[in-house]
Amino acid sequence: MSRRVVLFCGPVDYTLRELYVAEDNDFLVGVDAGLGVLIEAGLKADLAVGDFDSLPSSYQTDIKRHADVVIRLDVKKDKTDLAYALAYIYDNMDYDSILVLGGIGGRIDHFLANVNLLKKYEMTLIDKRHRIELLRKGTHHLDNPYDYVSFFAVEDVYDLSVKGFDYELDHYYLSTADSLCVSNRGSGDVAFAKGRLLVVCSNDR
Repeated sequence: MSRRVVLFCGPVDYTLRELYVAEDNDFLVGVDAGLGVLIEAGLKADLAVGDFDSLPSSYQTDIKRHADVVIRLDVKKDKTDLAYALAYIYDNMDYDSILVLGGIGGRIDHFLANVNLLKKYEMTLIDKRHRIELLRKGTHHLDNPYDYVSFFAVEDVYDLSVKGFDYELDHYYLSTADSLCVSNRGSGDVAFAKGRLLVVCSNDR
């Protein structure tokens, strides 16, 4: 049976109803303030991870009541709460996919840290305006319901072909310093022979 891990994390400028569509056998993780999203929705987390300094004080008195397993971290640590949660999942669980709700807005340093996590773990970041994922070499079909889709080379991308979108490319070399592929539109196929490609789907509001 397939298992999806869904992590709820900050900034918590969203509700569960806005971003989360339940699937059978989902494993729910509340990361620091993200645990509050699950509590407010009346759901119990399978796992809660964090120092919980960003969790509303009204929820902090009895965190164990809101999660089957609680990993409480020290405020002073060498990884972000999300990085700890992902490392724990990677080392201890069997799963098919990882979805992170939140983790995009707010402090830009935390957002860039989460982009770095995309390089290590196969996962998708979603908030109310964005969907972000990292593609490895090969051919990929993208169904994009957002207004825009942009492509950035995390590692230099060779022989990039973009077909079916408003702006197409054929065997293009996209370097990490190249912003050619910002603000495309539509859905289609993306193929490349080498490198890693960051895909950012977004709406204006």
